[in-house]
Amino acid sequence: MPEKEKDLYGEISRVAYELFERSGYMHGCDLEHWFEAERIVITRLPLEAEENPKKTKAPRKASTKAVTEAAAAKPKAKKPASTAKKPVKTKK
Repeated sequence: MPEKEKDLYGEISRVAYELFERSGYMHGCDLEHWFEAERIVITRLPLEAEENPKKTKAPRKASTKAVTEAAAAKPKAKKPASTAKKPVKTKK
């Protein structure tokens, strides 16, 4: 059995025994105590994981230099020529 499973089993066992003691050492409730102990231990697990969160690296964003270079590499679309000619204004 891996070490983590032994620790988990041991913790559940300890909590189940505490429940047995609190019930006044009443026999015949071992499964209820065990299942309640599992629930208690499992609800504690996420809290322990949050106390020591793993540091995850955020995905890198493209640098402004790379974005500028990419924009410069793309040719700009030409505007379509107007079909109607505009009158030219002349000074008088």
